[in-house]
Amino acid sequence: MKPVTTLLITLILLHLVSVGCRRIVEYPDEPSITFTSLISVDSTDVLDNPVKRVTLTFHIIDGNGDIGLTEKDTSGPFHQDSLYHYNLFIREFKLEEDVFTEVPDPDGLKKFRIPDITPAGQNKTLLADLSVTIEYPYSDQSPLPFNAFRYVYYIVDREFNYSNQDTTSVITW
Repeated sequence: MKPVTTLLITLILLHLVSVGCRRIVEYPDEPSITFTSLISVDSTDVLDNPVKRVTLTFHIIDGNGDIGLTEKDTSGPFHQDSLYHYNLFIREFKLEEDVFTEVPDPDGLKKFRIPDITPAGQNKTLLADLSVTIEYPYSDQSPLPFNAFRYVYYIVDREFNYSNQDTTSVITW
């Protein structure tokens, strides 16, 4: 019975050592994004006006986890008039006659502030899914500006590292 107990204890210890010594995967400090989904639904706003709600979801990998801004990040390079006041940038491309054309500013570039999502603890590697919803109000007097479109988007971390640009699938309505 003693050899079985010793073997069992040895196997448990080997298992614990192998689990505890797993190699930590290291990722670059520059964020990387990957498109996950794009969903459009008919809805209404707070005044009961019709809107199209488009939700973009994408996956983020960042080696040092410095994604997002706090509410206090409003001075220096993050002040309200600075490009870096925002950290998620989405460009719209409308489909006309089988060609995608960028929708010009000010309506074509959507800018958002991702809140600080830095992981707690010693390992700052960030693996996360992020979703953002964009509303398109419309009426009989003000129809939707296009019937088919897609987004090209990217993020910027707090060290001003740009992610890759990614492209969504096409939304039609």
